[in-house]
Amino acid sequence: MPFFALLIVIFSLLLAPGVYAQQPSLFIEERQAIVKDIDKYDWIRLSSGEWLKGEFKAMYDKQIEFDSDILDTLFIDREDVHMVISGRAHSVRFNDGSVSEGPLLIGPNYVQVGERQLTYLPKDLVSIAASADNVGGAWYAKVGIGANLSRGNTEQTELSASVDIKRRTATNRLLINALAARTSNDEEVTENNVRANGTFDWFYTKALYFRPVFFEYYRDPFQNIDHKYTLGAGVGYYVVDNQRWEWDIGLGPAYQRTQFANVGVDAASSNSSTSVYFASNMDYELTSDIDLNFDYRFTFAEQAAGGNAQHALAGASIDITKDIDFDISLLWDHLQSPIANADGSVPKKDDYKMIVNFAVEL
Repeated sequence: MPFFALLIVIFSLLLAPGVYAQQPSLFIEERQAIVKDIDKYDWIRLSSGEWLKGEFKAMYDKQIEFDSDILDTLFIDREDVHMVISGRAHSVRFNDGSVSEGPLLIGPNYVQVGERQLTYLPKDLVSIAASADNVGGAWYAKVGIGANLSRGNTEQTELSASVDIKRRTATNRLLINALAARTSNDEEVTENNVRANGTFDWFYTKALYFRPVFFEYYRDPFQNIDHKYTLGAGVGYYVVDNQRWEWDIGLGPAYQRTQFANVGVDAASSNSSTSVYFASNMDYELTSDIDLNFDYRFTFAEQAAGGNAQHALAGASIDITKDIDFDISLLWDHLQSPIANADGSVPKKDDYKMIVNFAVEL
């Protein structure tokens, strides 16, 4: 939307008969500040009359996420916000399922997206996210790396890496994450595993979503798994979704193919089968600087593929600076019936590990 057109819309609504009486007046200094920085910043006016300048990130479950250079990330109750002004494109979802995209102007009794005022009221808003046209605003990425080196009487190297990528709009979300760990002791590798997941979800309602595709790759030669691919679909539901706590569960069918690292002469080197998975993902904001998460997945599979598999991750992310986190993750992997190696030895059913990373939010 053109710069001057947006300003005209803003002030025409502020000064329009019938609207002006229901809104607090904008002082000349405030108007000048908005005009000066509207191409760089978003604005929120609180019910108390205070103004916040920064970046409007999103609104979910009647909570507005707003990023301020001075106050960092804020979560504000929708009822405490009198006005939102943003020249950037957003994707806005309403309670009847309709979606509009464009710059935002939200007041106490109206919603404007783009150049026209809509018939919806602020109470009809379900969610607001960065528009698909505003590519940078919809993405979140975090990369972590950890290392522990020992030299002298013991030659040991422990390396770990993690990637977490999210893209969420008012109607869908893309989640991609990967975690890898490698340990060597006196030049002998004692741990070498990789797990990567990718999901795409489409929200039917605020809580219910469909998962058209889910993908997982897993490798752990010490569990006699050279490569394991899982492709599936499903449906999910948000059990809890508020300012501090998010918990969703998912269920669906999947196709799984496993290539074993080392098997006997008469044993099959690979297996393909159908399966069913159940997943639970939980995130909890303990404090403003500490976030907790717990992920769990149960996959029903044939005995020839190793039987049912379980994976759990409990983690904590501690903010060191605005963009740097200290992450601790505890992992548990369980395979019901591990496939025997070529020498007849059977891998243990359970693997436990702790991974410590320093991560950077991009």
